[in-house]
Amino acid sequence: MMPSDNEMLIEYDKEIQSYYVAWRPVTAVGLGKTEKGALEELRKTAHYGIDTMVDLKLKEIVRKEGNGHGKQG
Repeated sequence: MMPSDNEMLIEYDKEIQSYYVAWRPVTAVGLGKTEKGALEELRKTAHYGIDTMVDLKLKEIVRKEGNGHGKQG
């Protein structure tokens, strides 16, 4: 199952005995005076967005685990 846009799907696969994460991140835009500059800006923007979303999800998991409601992983 694929998640909707900008939603992280975290599931446990019993067959492979491992968690997996599927995510369709939002669209990122890079701007620059040159093609290279625009691509470099896109990379920075995409990395920042991924880092931010993963950090938020990790904090959510830690908060749930602190309440005894999180999944092991």
